[in-house]
Amino acid sequence: MHLSSVVPTIVAGAALVSAQCVIPMTPLPGTISAPFRVQVQNASRPEVHNKYMNLFVAGAGDRHLFIGPVGNPTYDLTLIDGVINWVAGGIRAVIGGEYSDIDHTTKMFMTERGDPRAIFEPTNACDPDDPTQTQVELRFVTWQSHPAGGWICVRPAFDGGYEFRYYPPDNNLVDPNRECIKVTLVVRPSGDGPLTSTTSGTTTASSDTSATSAAPSSTATTTPALFTDMTAMGFRFIGCAPEERRVDPFDFYGRTLPDAVFSGDNMTNELCLSSCAAAGYIYAGTEWSRECWCANAYAPTRQPGTTVASVGNCNFRCSGDVSQFCGGDAWLSLYQKCLDGVPCVNNVFT
Repeated sequence: MHLSSVVPTIVAGAALVSAQCVIPMTPLPGTISAPFRVQVQNASRPEVHNKYMNLFVAGAGDRHLFIGPVGNPTYDLTLIDGVINWVAGGIRAVIGGEYSDIDHTTKMFMTERGDPRAIFEPTNACDPDDPTQTQVELRFVTWQSHPAGGWICVRPAFDGGYEFRYYPPDNNLVDPNRECIKVTLVVRPSGDGPLTSTTSGTTTASSDTSATSAAPSSTATTTPALFTDMTAMGFRFIGCAPEERRVDPFDFYGRTLPDAVFSGDNMTNELCLSSCAAAGYIYAGTEWSRECWCANAYAPTRQPGTTVASVGNCNFRCSGDVSQFCGGDAWLSLYQKCLDGVPCVNNVFT
């Protein structure tokens, strides 16, 4: 072989190595107390790559685990001794149930019961989409009381969603109708979800993604800083309105603002209010970080509260601007178009 044919390979290889991230050598602890989301990666499978873990309501307080569009986005996960926890619900990731003898996979879900935990090890690695950057991966270690090894995989479920499952070591079985795709779980610090910090019992808005996360709660004590002043746009903040989905699981009562809806990862209160106004609507509201709802009226039962605590249910950060808050879980940040000739003033909360 001629030297000239070898040199390009060496040069290309050197360039590739220099572009790789520098992985810290210090092992990571098994506990991550700062709130995070779980992202899944498999760069060879675009149908699941870079999607996020959602929680789906099940019986007895359990939550099934899916990637979109099934389930609710969850921003306040933590890792305690290698186990993924949802602090707000007091539940943790376990493996058990719904075993499939076709591919030998078993469901991973979240519960407060004593089912065998799914154990993960935080590990520094290079981001496959940008090899110059590091990321923290949750490497699967074991299913308690079972042999070490195996994978976490996601399998097609319903409504375009994928459910999380455990794929045991030395297994090579594949369900021909529902392949369980092996994925890597990645920690993504929360910045576009319900993120608050607590000082002297008062919850205030925070842009620090290492702050403690708090789930929406009707008993939370919050400041009205959890809404965005939009009076310059001609809209006043009315309050945090209930959707009543918690008492109306079949949605018989409908949405608070049912006339128009759109959603997107670029959602802000400005975008929502301007869109509703352009369509001729009086009321506009944001919800679940990325949803916008419009209408010209709403039911009396959806009237927001007037206390400082009532605003605390709308503490999900907007997906398009994490300095703003866009509703919550079944709670709507509700705005009203100001009347001409009348002062445009936000409601006062006491």
